[in-house]
Amino acid sequence: MSPRPREPESPPIAESLELAREGRHAEALAGLTSLLEKSGLHVQHRSTAAGALGRIARMAEQTGDLASAEQALSQALQIAPNYPDLHFQLACVQLRRQQRPAARRSLEAALKLNPRYVAARVELALLDAREGLLGEALQTFRALGEDPALSEPRAFQQGLKSLERADWDEAGALLKRALQVNDTRIEDAVHNYHALMAQGRPEHAVQMLRETVRRHEGYADLHCLLGQAELEAGHGDDAVASFARALELHPDYHAARVEFARALEAIGDLTQALEQVSLVLQADPHHPNALQLHTRWTRRQTRRRRTAIEGSKAS
Repeated sequence: MSPRPREPESPPIAESLELAREGRHAEALAGLTSLLEKSGLHVQHRSTAAGALGRIARMAEQTGDLASAEQALSQALQIAPNYPDLHFQLACVQLRRQQRPAARRSLEAALKLNPRYVAARVELALLDAREGLLGEALQTFRALGEDPALSEPRAFQQGLKSLERADWDEAGALLKRALQVNDTRIEDAVHNYHALMAQGRPEHAVQMLRETVRRHEGYADLHCLLGQAELEAGHGDDAVASFARALELHPDYHAARVEFARALEAIGDLTQALEQVSLVLQADPHHPNALQLHTRWTRRQTRRRRTAIEGSKAS
């Protein structure tokens, strides 16, 4: 586990974080710069300030202000150069800005500090692949895949195949999932989704997730969440397409298949909906949601058939 900066405590840091939450990233950075330039700043305050700069960078990145995110992280590393997480976070921003040489240096710095930093090694291997070093990338991933605790061997093999055909986004998503590499940007999107849905704002959740999916197209979880938001917002056809994409990326994603069935039922295709929950039950006969839906929809189909037969007899 890479060491993380401590949570901010001083009022100036809290004020800078509040400015960043309001989208005022330049002012937030200016406030922290002023604090850090003061002579005699306690080492603990410098550590918490580095952590706050990392959080400001994440907020800036969420809104697409990549320049401010990079500036915040560069400033954080000036005062806390031994945090591999900050080097890794900076590398991710640099990759989004297409600054590959700089991103490579940042990833190598993170790995020098923590040679077992799997997330950094994964990003470096993906960067190798994009730059034509496919053999080196495959060698790295195969070494990582030798871990007996590999969570999803099938996803891992699918990821290697995607890598070989240069489908970088899909390969990255599958390999990260199999290697249990957490992406804080995805975690932030999931958090925002739940917050918006709890507020009864599914349309806003749809807008936010569509933008996130555009940047992280290979993540089945994001497509599934987008489908749920679209279904809640009444966009049944869009929801069907989102769940279908999630299943294309991850065929064994039972929760997504159940939601796919719900979306099919919502647009009036009960036959296909039943087929989808039947597929889930073939793999997991005790899946509670699939069982419940299968029972309910089977009864509905039986009633419809009975009504149709009685109607034909009456005529």
